[in-house]
Amino acid sequence: MDTPTHQPTRGITKSEIVFVLVIIGFLAVVIAPYFFGPSRGAPKAQATSNAKEIGSALIGFSEHYGGYPSPSTLRQLREEGIEVLPIGNDANSYLGQLLAAGSIDSEKIFYVKGISSREGDNIYSTPEKMLAQGENGFGYVMLEGDEPLSSPGKNAPIVVAPLLTGGADPTFDPKPFKGQYLYLTPDGAVSGGEINKAGRPLTGKQSPRVLFEAGEHSVFASDTPDVKMPR
Repeated sequence: MDTPTHQPTRGITKSEIVFVLVIIGFLAVVIAPYFFGPSRGAPKAQATSNAKEIGSALIGFSEHYGGYPSPSTLRQLREEGIEVLPIGNDANSYLGQLLAAGSIDSEKIFYVKGISSREGDNIYSTPEKMLAQGENGFGYVMLEGDEPLSSPGKNAPIVVAPLLTGGADPTFDPKPFKGQYLYLTPDGAVSGGEINKAGRPLTGKQSPRVLFEAGEHSVFASDTPDVKMPR
């Protein structure tokens, strides 16, 4: 009887190993941006999305009350019989009018990673809980004397992030968005740019200038901005 013979085990060739490594490398290049790329969960991308939602709410609010949140619109809300109203003179208080008016129903859209200490809990049944401390990361732009912005310039910002200081010459924190900032304009568009070494926001590509600079080229024309800080 013939004895069965065994074929020698064939090893993996170098060319096959190289082929497998090429496939793995290709898959890594394709898949990695999906998990780690800037468009997936990045703070600026999330804040931009939130700012657009705030913009839609501001447009609806303005159409109903004749302007953006201000002391004047707060009086209108009170006259309508709305009992739970925000109190204060900061960004949380003015943006909180959107919640009081029902222009928006979620506190979570005011979150900015790196600025807000926590997401909103959607509990705003009292003035103290309405956009409570740490639940908002956006600054709110008004004019001197607590006058609401009325689109005095083509690119005038109404909501901005991420702030370090407010007032007429605000400074921005370069850490949350890796040296960049964003701002919402009254038409609901979101733009942005680089933050210079002094913390000032730059706008324009060929000859950048400070967004909040005074003078004839200012987006605020002859008005003086007053950027309210989040708390």
